[in-house]
Amino acid sequence: MAEAGWVINLADSPARMEHAAQQLSNAGFETRRVDGFDGRGMRLAEFKSYDDRHARRFMGRSMTAGELGCYESHIRALTAFVDSGDEVGLILEDDFQFSGDGAAAIAETMSWLRANPIWHAINVGARRLKITSPLTTLASRSLLKAHYFPMLAHAMIWTRAGAQAFLAEARPIFCPADNMYRHVLTRSGKGLVLNPRGASAGAFDSDISARSGGSRSTYGRSRLYGWRKQKRLWTEKAIAARHKYLG
Repeated sequence: MAEAGWVINLADSPARMEHAAQQLSNAGFETRRVDGFDGRGMRLAEFKSYDDRHARRFMGRSMTAGELGCYESHIRALTAFVDSGDEVGLILEDDFQFSGDGAAAIAETMSWLRANPIWHAINVGARRLKITSPLTTLASRSLLKAHYFPMLAHAMIWTRAGAQAFLAEARPIFCPADNMYRHVLTRSGKGLVLNPRGASAGAFDSDISARSGGSRSTYGRSRLYGWRKQKRLWTEKAIAARHKYLG
């Protein structure tokens, strides 16, 4: 049975979908398209699940409509994966690019995860790693416990249980998708990371996370932005360190 790659793609981006499908086909994966949520041009009030007050407490700023569209797109992909009945699934944004022999490494990692379903998710596209510990070696790569779950969410493997656990905490929305993955998986201690990564981002500029309403670094920023950011980072690093050193 071929492994499945769930690709988040906007309807007006067929070239991106073609590029993604070709990569998956060449690597022996089954392609499953997920219709992305286009948040560009929408007002924040139109996102019924968005809690701006919570976002400003947690992030120190409001989210952009593009970030909300990206978040909703990931929810669609995880929901489609759970509804499929598959036990393991690869969720991809359509700007991904397999890195060298990354596709083979990802397929082997998916097989390993199917036999070890205690874990919830593996980030196979992360660039910067902090607070990890070794677990095993797969396809000449290190599979690490990601106590401080890494950012970037363009290529992630999920177990069915992991996707269900995330979806149970996914609303209300108060931070971008990759921040929420870190928030949930750092606390559960059930996230892993593949190093070196098996896929990178940037084959195209991102559509689903396109910024709208200004730069996200200054969008709706509160006067306590810096303090709230540092509080968030150090809280999550403390949780990660506790998982790593105390178990």
